This record gives sequence, structure tokens and C-alpha cells, in this order.
Amino acid sequence: MLSAKKSIIAMTAYLVIYTILINTGLLFILVPYLYIVSAFLIVWMVACILKDARVKYPKLKKNEEWGYADKPKNELSFF
Repeated sequence: MLSAKKSIIAMTAYLVIYTILINTGLLFILVPYLYIVSAFLIVWMVACILKDARVKYPKLKKNEEWGYADKPKNELSFF
């Protein structure tokens, strides 16, 4: 999978092209197909972002209940 940054750039470019095609009327026959494909591409982008492990996040410190870093449920003290 692509990195989170590259997948966001790719989807932004795709959506800009899609918007330009709608507003200009160029290749208007492709717009419904691009609309259908965009739903799957957005799901792909979200999966790329969630699975991107290139950035190492710090572990929670002792006695911290919550943080932005993912942690296995069995290591959490209040669950």
C-alpha cells in the first residue's frame, strides 16, 4: 500500500480532476463512472492511512488512560 501522504495526494488529484470534468463538461460521459469509482477509492485511501506504520508513535506512559497511539486492549488498565 502507499504511504498515507501519497494516498491523500493521489485522491486529491483524482477529486480535482473529477470536479474539473463536471464543471467544464469535458468527457461528461465518464463522470458517472468516476463517481462510482470514487467511493471505492476513498475507502482505499482510508485503509492506506490507517495501515501506514511508517511513523512510530510513542507508547503511553505509566498511569496514562488514553492516548493517540494504538495499544492492545489487554494492556489497557480500565477495560
